[in-house]
Amino acid sequence: MTELDTRVEVVPGEALLGRLLDHVPAPAVVSVTCLPHHGPLQAVDTAVRLAAAGYTVIPHLAARSVGSRTELADHVRRLQDAGVTDVFVIGGDANRPAGPYAWSGALMEDLADLAGGTLRMGIAVYPEGHAGMPGDELLRTLRAKQDQASWCVTQLCFSPAILAAFPDRLRADGVTLPVWAGIPGPVRVSRLVRLAGTIGVGQSVGFLKRSAGGSNTGSVVRQLLSSASYDPSPLLEALDGAGYAGVHLYSFNDLAGLAGSGLAGRIG
Repeated sequence: MTELDTRVEVVPGEALLGRLLDHVPAPAVVSVTCLPHHGPLQAVDTAVRLAAAGYTVIPHLAARSVGSRTELADHVRRLQDAGVTDVFVIGGDANRPAGPYAWSGALMEDLADLAGGTLRMGIAVYPEGHAGMPGDELLRTLRAKQDQASWCVTQLCFSPAILAAFPDRLRADGVTLPVWAGIPGPVRVSRLVRLAGTIGVGQSVGFLKRSAGGSNTGSVVRQLLSSASYDPSPLLEALDGAGYAGVHLYSFNDLAGLAGSGLAGRIG
């Protein structure tokens, strides 16, 4: 099996830097989420601190949570000063836009202008579709954004077959960006199901629950009925030869579990 480049996604929080240093040492690549109750300021603050500690950091910027172009310019300046070279741009889950950016494409236009080409932008793609957007509209917006994007990462997916086929599906739809596969780390299943909705991956957790009633899903059933950690190895195996640029591990901040699984050693 080919070992792909790997990075880990974390949620801003207390003692995060210390836990990363203990379990996922620098210069690992760390992606920092931007949740509605945190906002972009906390994501940027966290990214700057992690960069100063030697990590390669990719902060998320949620368009609907950015209050103004002036605020965005300040975020860009701080990230440039910290040596950050990539950001992940999402629409975000805020009920109402805090400023002029109702969707991620509008934010990307201003980011490109303000950063002068110094920040590469990543965008989200959805192997199982998007609960709030029809498939044709989702594809249209993706095509509209790809000229400004440098890479994309899949939303969390629990189906090896869907994940393995997805890069070819994107290519057939005219999307040529390098694709990173978003998969869960070895998080306890009960915690994974409970927290997934808070970071916008509830749809795929629904797939996980539904799959427990199908054939050849004994291992999923056992995991759902136990307190064991989710085993991402079937998903990792499905990536071999599928055309992915790398692996994006959703850690849910279970960094000790990640280190204990041996997956932390892949992150670079």
